[in-house]
Amino acid sequence: MSSILLTLSLLLLFSSPSLSLPSSTVLDAAEILSTTAGFDTMALHLELVSQTLQSRSLTIFAPTNLAFKQISHLPLSLLRYHILPRAFSLHSLTSLPFGASIPTLLPNHSLTVTTTTPRHLSINNVTVNPSPIFTHPYLVIFPTHTFFDPNFHLPPKTPPNTPCFPANFNSSSHKVTRVLRSRGYSAMALVLDMQFPGLDDGNRRQLTLLAPVDEAIANRTDLPAIIRRHLLPCRMTWSDLVALEDGTLIGTYERGISLRVTKPSSDTVLLNGVSVIFPDLYHSDWLVVHGLQGVLKGRRHRKTPQDSDEMTVEAEDAEQSTSLEGVENSEQHLHFSVFH
Repeated sequence: MSSILLTLSLLLLFSSPSLSLPSSTVLDAAEILSTTAGFDTMALHLELVSQTLQSRSLTIFAPTNLAFKQISHLPLSLLRYHILPRAFSLHSLTSLPFGASIPTLLPNHSLTVTTTTPRHLSINNVTVNPSPIFTHPYLVIFPTHTFFDPNFHLPPKTPPNTPCFPANFNSSSHKVTRVLRSRGYSAMALVLDMQFPGLDDGNRRQLTLLAPVDEAIANRTDLPAIIRRHLLPCRMTWSDLVALEDGTLIGTYERGISLRVTKPSSDTVLLNGVSVIFPDLYHSDWLVVHGLQGVLKGRRHRKTPQDSDEMTVEAEDAEQSTSLEGVENSEQHLHFSVFH
């Protein structure tokens, strides 16, 4: 019965008009940029590429005319590096931790959050004006005084000994589902409310939730069946994920299903081919939530001789219930095995 209610609720949630971003919205933004002092060059480039920006929502960082004068030719790749494949509010951007990576429309290239104080927004060590030039439910444009460097990287951190280690900061006082709804993950919040009614900071089991964006699950009715593959039986922050070696296997609460970590670049993480687009979306001392670009596929990975040097984290869980009680009862079946 609860599964039927959840399916109906999801259908109602996505019964609104299409979330696709029409090119006219980008053209409207370009028109506003053209009338904003110092941004008409960016406006011209937006008009030229408006038909090629195939995404349901966007965040665009717009350099000033002066910044354009510093380069003789603007390659399309650099322009795409300044566009994110989802709309981020100022609150969402400033809530990301230092060192978090944000995937861009330039494949295998991410922006790096370098904000050190909540009063300022810094990306790739470039200060971003917190007042957007253009705001729309699916399009936000922030001004910058210069271009981001695609080759920017923070100094590498020393990897932890294990991908699950005790937390060292306090719990958030906000309920996770409330945060998910405020950041574009309403469908997953609804699933948690109906399938995991006790999931709040009172539960101290360490978990990681991998949450697909609303657009990725708008037409799916099987979320109750796949929720367990989006739950990890340990707490893994973004810094833990990026520290894992390419090819690492991470066990999930779905029996026999593991996630293979792929790292096209030092600041980009794919899980079974799905990109992490909103790292550390929510975190407390027992729960971490990462936003995904899509839904994780159920793949059963087998360890091969070539994987002998990889670290593998596996979870065995005989229970198949998708309720919170099922997660609690699975503790005795859970173990971690690490292969070097």
